[in-house]
Parts: sequence; structure tokens; C-alpha cells
Amino acid sequence: MLYRLVKLLMTLATRIFYRKIHFLNSHNIPATGPAILIANHPGSLMDAALLGLLLNRPIHFFARGDIFKSRLIHRILNALHMHPIHHHQYNRSFLGVNDDSFEIALNLLQKGELVLFFPEGFSHVEYFLLPFKKGTFRLAFQALEKNQHISLPIVPVGFHYSHPTELFSTVWVKAGAPIETADFYAAYQTNPAQAIRKLTDIAFESIQELTIQVQASFSRELFHLLQLFRSHNSYQIADPMEQWQQEKKISLNFSRIHEKLLDTYRFYVHLLKQHQIKEEGLLPINLSPVSKTNKLMCRLLAAPGFLLHAPPLFIAKWIADTKVTRIDFYAWILVASAALLDICWILLIFLVFTIDHSLLAGMTFFIISIFFGWLTWKCAPCLILHRQELELKKIPESTVQQIRVMKEELISSLRVFLS
Repeated sequence: MLYRLVKLLMTLATRIFYRKIHFLNSHNIPATGPAILIANHPGSLMDAALLGLLLNRPIHFFARGDIFKSRLIHRILNALHMHPIHHHQYNRSFLGVNDDSFEIALNLLQKGELVLFFPEGFSHVEYFLLPFKKGTFRLAFQALEKNQHISLPIVPVGFHYSHPTELFSTVWVKAGAPIETADFYAAYQTNPAQAIRKLTDIAFESIQELTIQVQASFSRELFHLLQLFRSHNSYQIADPMEQWQQEKKISLNFSRIHEKLLDTYRFYVHLLKQHQIKEEGLLPINLSPVSKTNKLMCRLLAAPGFLLHAPPLFIAKWIADTKVTRIDFYAWILVASAALLDICWILLIFLVFTIDHSLLAGMTFFIISIFFGWLTWKCAPCLILHRQELELKKIPESTVQQIRVMKEELISSLRVFLS
């Protein structure tokens, strides 16, 4: 019951936070039977949450053991299919602690469940993979040893976020072709260490193919150039798979792109910083300004929902801004706290209306609050666009035009590498 309730709340919250969530090649994930999912880890708990929301079957995953210290929290997280796992990289005393965690995973697989692991071990937003730890793949062979008649596919999954913290960003979740553990089992019986290493290497290569990867030194520049590239009309009308393929191709060619566009790109970034313009705030040249009628209409429609939902959302934003020290945790903390606080806030007002008036009054308020919240969400892009227009008006038009022209030149140069 708790799992279903939290899944419903998080589904609503993530659909509000992310403008688009694309699930590519979902057919690669088995609808029934045991399977191990492995994925890169750019979004902390958000990665597991998104996958759990996108799949039609329950998913179990393992999170950092230090968040399970409280017995109450431990029970709640277990109800949400979360289980503790410890990293012994910095504390050798955890070497034997994970035996229980692996036993839980083995039992889940024997029951035909879906289990998710992040072989990198740690989450990070940069566009490169950390070396994979071998525990997941050792576990896969142990599961086969317990029941040699089962098929145990390992399905690689790639997460790609357009931005780690921005509202209305986009997420691509792409599932790859399953790797059948049984294909390596004969080699495992002969030489376990070599078979585990082989399976780990193949899994690493599979995740590489599903993710946007560059040399560590290029990661930040690729992030900014992809932001710039996404603003082009031809990109925006492309289907999600084509968008992903274009970004992948840019990442594969990035050493050449970096060499060709470095000077232009640096000057472009310098102008943005000089005039305190964010990339997402620089409107495309051919984008029509928001009409006065649309601005007024959006403000009027958004106002009731904003007033109703603003208090919990601002508190959630304050929590994320002041308490989160790692960027990969930001979206998860913001979305989870906003969902929890908003539902508590609305239920509190619902109870006040019900006690002071009637159940009908409470239900009426509840329906109205949902409706106006939806209206505010629909109007938000128009209001954000209007705010960006106001910000650009503070900057000389000649400067804005120069930056826009440079932006179009950079995009045109990037598109050359897609042909």
C-alpha cells in the first residue's frame, strides 16, 4: 500500500518537474521473471525512482547503507523496495556487512523479481563512467548457482538528463540489449575470476553505448554545448530517439568539435558571463515574443494555483537550495520534498474545510486545488519565457544580437558533425 501511494505521488511530482521523460527501447526489460538491471548513476535516488515509475512491475534497488540508520526509516525504505548496501572503499569494516544485502538480492532473484544495481557505486553528473565494481556480476553467477535452470538476463540502462537541477528539463532513459548470464556460466565454473571480469567488461561497454560519454576534461564543455544545441528548431521537432542519437554523435566526435570550436565557444561563454545571461535565458532568434494578451491570460490562470501551492513548493526549494551540497542529489530532494509537503499542505486545508464546513466543501476544495495546480503548470512555460524577455531587455540589443549570431554559428558547426 505504501509503495503504491509513494509511486503515485512521485509519478505526479516527476511529471511536473520534468517536462519530458522518454523511455527508449523499454521492450528490452523483461515483463516477467528474474532480471538484473544495471545503469549509470547521474541522478542519485532519482535514477531508481524514475525507472520504478516507468516500469509496470515492482523494482528493488540498493541505496547507501548510512541512510538506513533509524529503525523507522529502515522499515519505510524497505516498504519502498529499497535495501542497504555499504561501500568499503573508505571503511574496511563494511567488508562483511554486505553479505546480508547480497543474500536479499539472491532471494529476490529466486522469487522472479527485478533488481537494480549501479555498478559505478557512486552517483555523479559528469559525462563519463567510473570503473565498474564486480559485486553485481559475482552476484549474477551466484544466483545461477542456486538455480541453474533459470534465465538471468542483465539489462543495461542508460540515464541522460538535459540538466541536473532545472525545472522542465528532459530525461532520456534507454534500455539496451540484455546480456544473458548463462552464456558465461561455463567459463565461470572453470575460472570464476576471469568470467566475472569478462562479464563486467561487457556490461561496462554496454552502458558506454547507452550513455553520453567524453573524456573527463571535456565533460563541462559538452554539457554547455548540448544545452546550446537543444535550442535549435530542427532538434526540438526530432523524435526522442533521434535527439538522443544526435547528442550521442556529438559526444563521439567531441575531440574534433573541441579542437574546431574552442575559441568561438570560449568567446561566446565570455559574453554570456560578462552580461550575466544564462544559456537557457537566451531566446532563439526566430522565436516570437509572448503577446500581451497571452501574458495577461497566463498570469490570471496561474495565480490561483500559485497561491494554493506556493508555500510548500517554496519550502521544498529552500530545503534543496540550502541543505543539498551535491548537485546529483538536488533534483531528488527537491521533487521528493515538494511532493510530500504539497500533499500534506493540501490535506491540511482539506481537513480544515471538512471540519469547519462539510465533507463536500473539503472535496470541492481538493478538486479545485488540483485543477488550478494543473493550470499553473501549463502556464509556467509562457511565464518563464516572459521573464526571459524582460531580462534580455536590460542588455543592449546589439550585444544580444551578437550573442545570438554566435550561438547560431556554433549550432551550425555542431550540425556538420551529424552528417
